[in-house]
Amino acid sequence: MAASYENDFAEWTREQAFWLRSGDLALLDTQHLAEEAENIVWSCRRELAMRCVGLQAHLARWQRQSGHRCGLWRKLIDLQRTQILRMLNRSPSLRRAVGDADFVQDVWLDALMRVVGEDHCFDLPEACPWSLEQALAQDFFPD
Repeated sequence: MAASYENDFAEWTREQAFWLRSGDLALLDTQHLAEEAENIVWSCRRELAMRCVGLQAHLARWQRQSGHRCGLWRKLIDLQRTQILRMLNRSPSLRRAVGDADFVQDVWLDALMRVVGEDHCFDLPEACPWSLEQALAQDFFPD
């Protein structure tokens, strides 16, 4: 008996994978499979956004709290860049988001929310002063 998408998502997923591998395509729940495939894309985009938010927040701190810079901050920036670039290498189509003005603005506003209230971070601009492409460059550290 086929598992129900609504009642047992884990078993439904296992069955769908089995039927895909077996080639028994008539048993596939194509409507829900298509929906889940689209959800995976949005999930990847959300993960990219959250990593970009982290990077932008670290860069904003770096710029505004110059008296408190340390090796740990540099390492956190480098690690976030590495993770983002790995994502973009695994899924090159996500690179479009890096240049999308709405995506960039949303990322910046979320980064501002992370640093608001921190020392010297009250007057950050509402629009990001650097592009995500700049932020991803290994040698970019705003002054």
